Amino acid sequence: MKKILLIALSLVLLSCGTTTSSIDEIRERLEVNKCRLNREEVIFQMRDHEYLQDTTYTEIPGFLLEDSLYTCPSSGEFYSLVMDGDDRSIECPSGHGDSSF
Repeated sequence: MKKILLIALSLVLLSCGTTTSSIDEIRERLEVNKCRLNREEVIFQMRDHEYLQDTTYTEIPGFLLEDSLYTCPSSGEFYSLVMDGDDRSIECPSGHGDSSF
């Protein structure tokens, strides 16, 4: 009976599909999402300050935001503000994407 239970448990664990590659993919998605949420917080804070001060920033306002918002939480690299006409976006230099506003 114990052998059957161990075999059944082994089959269940194998069928879960938690291989090293899928764990790495999940970890990468989490890193991308952490970065995206951080960029969106930067945008939220910038828009709030722009509204209150009736201005438009052409670079990330370092003096107004928390230190943790300037960099990608995964790599520690500084974000950049890219302007294209009236469109602006915060880009991650680590390749986690950009957030437009």
